Amino acid sequence: TMRYDHASFNGYPRRTTPVLEELAREGTIFTSCYATDVPTQPCYTATFTGKRGIKTGVVTHGQHEETISPRLDTFPAVLAKKGVLTAAVSTLYRFRRWFAQGFVHYIQPNIGKWLQHVSCEDVNKEAIPWIRAYAHREFFLFLHYWDPHTPYNLVPKRYLEKFYSGDPYDPSNKSLQDLRSRPLMYFFISGGAVPELREGLTDIEYPIAQYDAEINYADERFGDVLEVLEKEKILDDTMIIFTSDHGEALRGEHGVYFDHMDAYEQVAHVPLFIWSPGRVKAQKISAFVQHTDIAPTVLEAFGVETPESFEGKSLWPILRGETVEHREFVVTNQGLWSAQRAYRTKRWTLMRTYAPGMLTEAKEWELFDRLNDPGESEDVSAQYKSVFEELRAEYLRWLDAEVGCGPDPLRIEAAKSSAANSVKRRFEMWQAISPRDRGDIDDKPS
Repeated sequence: TMRYDHASFNGYPRRTTPVLEELAREGTIFTSCYATDVPTQPCYTATFTGKRGIKTGVVTHGQHEETISPRLDTFPAVLAKKGVLTAAVSTLYRFRRWFAQGFVHYIQPNIGKWLQHVSCEDVNKEAIPWIRAYAHREFFLFLHYWDPHTPYNLVPKRYLEKFYSGDPYDPSNKSLQDLRSRPLMYFFISGGAVPELREGLTDIEYPIAQYDAEINYADERFGDVLEVLEKEKILDDTMIIFTSDHGEALRGEHGVYFDHMDAYEQVAHVPLFIWSPGRVKAQKISAFVQHTDIAPTVLEAFGVETPESFEGKSLWPILRGETVEHREFVVTNQGLWSAQRAYRTKRWTLMRTYAPGMLTEAKEWELFDRLNDPGESEDVSAQYKSVFEELRAEYLRWLDAEVGCGPDPLRIEAAKSSAANSVKRRFEMWQAISPRDRGDIDDKPS
């Protein structure tokens, strides 16, 4: 749940990611990476399969196991068939079994904990021994940290103290009044995502500092992994890809606080950098890229041909410094809290909301001028009617080419995305995943 603009390697003034900064400055930083699908389950499905949700049908949480065929090649499966040792330390298997497809070793960290309570240290306790055991092998390892994610108060207080020194309960502070005026939003957030709200929290800067503290904590824990790679003398032979599945609305953007309910800038724009000394050029690239581009990039790194079914495009021409171009536009789906799709070109964002769900301010169609409004806060469709009509026609042509006569999976979700249904479906989905569910996988290295 890491926003692009809260990583200090992307210019955030708070030093949230000092460890990652060292790597990022020596690698390629992508400043315009946008999630293909939001939230977690559809995003990682797209990442591993190399296909967007509009093609796989996975555009939200809680979809049937049969949605992804056990015979479908994920990029870890393609690697494993070529003899590469593939491993994951992740809780995603608790969502759906297809997240384990292609991994020779799938290790579930601290299965006794609730999903978002699995810490970076829990992940490292499994990952570090695995790295030491297989350092001599050619491997692909997927590390999945939940931090940062609500609740934001799970990391040691010393991290929070770096970013906050005020009084979070100051009665004269009115910065959370807007949140409290939104009954549905306040009901959900006060239910556990920001538990301090139940205790009279008044300062919005406090949970934002908690969020930054979680990023800083994750950064330090990844530093522990780097130390092991260095001690095993394989760091310089390792390629590191760092990204996030989606961002987070923190200041009431589009009426949302401390969650990821939409496809606007704060949620869709994610960090991405790739580091590999002597192989990847140190540079910043503004070209559009997406999570589906990771699969062909990893496969090419291992010298493995990308299956034709994968939609992404390898980033290696950029990484080698051969080009700075990649995509003309990107599309992001949100199918859980709302049914929304963003169509982004270099300057403009066209937002199509099929069902607002939890979004109280979304319109059916919106246009944002990111050149003058990078946060996508003001709909300018009325001021730029010709641009709006041109982009809408372009989007509809794209959509027709994508789905043809078939169903649009996002439209299917739209029928379920009233505000009440969004809350109900979300809680039902989480309640269905008890901490010890899905413990039936042989998840320890043999």
